[in-house]
Amino acid sequence: MPFTNTQLRQLRANIRPQVVKQREVEGKVLHYLEGWHIISEANRIFGFDAWDRETLQSQCVWQKQIDYRYAAAYLTRVRITVRAGDQVIQREGMGSGEALAGTAGQAHERASKAAETDATKRALSTFGNSFGLSLYKDKTEAPQPKKAAARAAKAAQCVQEQSIDHDKIIGPASEDEAAVAERLQIEMVETTLPVWVPAPSKPNGSGPISLEAPVLPPPNIREKIEKSALPIGEPKRIRNREHLRYVATQPCLVCGRAPSQAHHLRFAQPRAMGRKVSDEYTVPLCATHHHELHMRGNELEWWKDKQVEPLSIADELWRSGSERSENVAKS
Repeated sequence: MPFTNTQLRQLRANIRPQVVKQREVEGKVLHYLEGWHIISEANRIFGFDAWDRETLQSQCVWQKQIDYRYAAAYLTRVRITVRAGDQVIQREGMGSGEALAGTAGQAHERASKAAETDATKRALSTFGNSFGLSLYKDKTEAPQPKKAAARAAKAAQCVQEQSIDHDKIIGPASEDEAAVAERLQIEMVETTLPVWVPAPSKPNGSGPISLEAPVLPPPNIREKIEKSALPIGEPKRIRNREHLRYVATQPCLVCGRAPSQAHHLRFAQPRAMGRKVSDEYTVPLCATHHHELHMRGNELEWWKDKQVEPLSIADELWRSGSERSENVAKS
């Protein structure tokens, strides 16, 4: 046997549930281990100087430019070599990776790294459970601790029966002990399951009686907070599809070609995670100059080189678009 008893026990050990991640792919939930964890486990079980990884093949199978971004996909074959005593064990794995980035170099680098990590995980998984082999047994449910699974099963049974048999759980109890257990159960439900209840009225109908705790309205009818009106407010970001269509009908500000695309002036408002500036700060640009602007990086310098003042033009287009919408509504 090339591996020691300790190594065999580590390879056969179950995966800790906290290191299992999940993601949704094509409507299915897949469970997996992260690449850094796999490499850490290999160093721990085999030893830092007792295993090697060799990339046998890395091939770009697809690449394409999408608007102003670049996409790439790779297939990679990796060989894992483990030195156990006087023997050498080799395993191979095939993996895929894809990426979308702002430059072609970044897209190819990220896709090739993802494919290499995927191939490494597949090759190491053949050594045992510690590298994710047990995840292939049940692809629908991640491993759970035994105690947590037992508690979940008992809770589901209690919910199904809508009652707790104290004799089965804690043994026979006296009348006082049963009363205390029932009261604790009711208090636990009341504190963990908040329920909205309308305020009751006084017997004479003069109005609602005062309660010690405030009565909150149901979540679906609470008023929406306008963050732009707060003392430290956020910029208001208006969304108007009709205005974007109107801007797209205007000629390009640089070359005068039409039709155009509505470009959002990114410097007009502070940046927000995943949110564009308000639609009122949009100007028309043809596809060529729109792509050129996004690839430039520094938008203010690009407009300065073109000798165009986009903010004043965006303001004029917003006012003219609003007047046009009002005239259409009146007619």
